[in-house]
Amino acid sequence: MSLDHRDSIEVPASGRNIEPGLVRAVAGTFATGITIITCSTGDNAHGCAANAVLSVSLDPALMLISLGHGSRTRAAIARAGSFAINILPDSEEGAELCSLFASRVQDKFARARHRRGVLGAPILRNALGWFECAVDTVQEAGDHTLFVGRVVDAGHDDGEPLLFFRGRHRRLAA
Repeated sequence: MSLDHRDSIEVPASGRNIEPGLVRAVAGTFATGITIITCSTGDNAHGCAANAVLSVSLDPALMLISLGHGSRTRAAIARAGSFAINILPDSEEGAELCSLFASRVQDKFARARHRRGVLGAPILRNALGWFECAVDTVQEAGDHTLFVGRVVDAGHDDGEPLLFFRGRHRRLAA
């Protein structure tokens, strides 16, 4: 279906005001990796935990992240024009980083070993994988902002990912 026809789609009355709790519960049945989204504005590093991340294109290499309008990291990425996606490993350190970056603690990077990427975004040490991206496209979508970034650098290591499923960290089956 063409997007040009979206105005002609008839939405049943029952689907117009779907309960946000139901949407969260159903979305929670989709297992995702856990990432830390980071950026820098001047000397200030910013970051948050996120699982709304996806690969958009291989050529050119594009990644998408979705951050809530209330996110301080979202506002910082809008100023910085770049961001990094740090994929967390299934380890004690990965779980600790997830908890730290899901919190509202001010100086998260004092407790998170990292280095600066080519665009200046913090790249977490011991990340399972990472992408550093220059913002290409920004789109408002409901209560979130979608950032599509052009990948300028990337890397990965061996290991398993930290997963999120039904509100909890999970492990891959052996």
